[in-house]
Amino acid sequence: MSIEQEFLKKEIIKYGNLLIEKGLVTGTGGNISVRVGKELMMVTPSGMAYDQLISEDLVMLDLEGNIVEGKRKPSIEVNMHRAILKARSDVNAVIHTHSVYATAIAVTRQDFPPVIDAMTIVFGGGVKTAGYARVGTQELAANVVEALGNKPAALLANHGAVGVGKSLAGALDICELLEASAKSYIYASMIGKPVILAEDLIKAEQEDMDTRYGQKAGSQYGIK
Repeated sequence: MSIEQEFLKKEIIKYGNLLIEKGLVTGTGGNISVRVGKELMMVTPSGMAYDQLISEDLVMLDLEGNIVEGKRKPSIEVNMHRAILKARSDVNAVIHTHSVYATAIAVTRQDFPPVIDAMTIVFGGGVKTAGYARVGTQELAANVVEALGNKPAALLANHGAVGVGKSLAGALDICELLEASAKSYIYASMIGKPVILAEDLIKAEQEDMDTRYGQKAGSQYGIK
């Protein structure tokens, strides 16, 4: 095993525990994957608690789903992770959550409209909800890839959410922003009708923030 692969295994375990700590999953819910080189991926095992994981529990596969290393059964959602990594060369990390507020929107099977300016800047607008399909199926994987398009987040109907990034840190940031935005949207819906930001404003916000925000031009989340 290379030094890079050992580092990635430790990172996956670290971020798995962060998902629990931040309330984005409970129990053994959710799953994480990272790209390894050009042809491989590493994914969390099925049904194992994050705080009990050791490096040997993680599973390495090629992008066709063949296990290359590891004795554990990979996450039930391995097809979704493979499909995203195959479709998106700009993505190196995928995090699937069951966060409460994002999932609440997903349960309605509605898309999440762009109602917060941070959504327009980081997500490029609203977040689509992938059509319902059974857990772990190729159909669900295809639906999620379609809903993501070139964006960093999608909801999974009656299920949860997914965030992607160039790194695990970037993917986690996406998941956290999605959950915070969903919470604001749901609360706003209780006291009135949330105002959806117009498409021309979304484009203007993106262009403006690319040149003015932060120490460097571009998204702090590492992906658009």
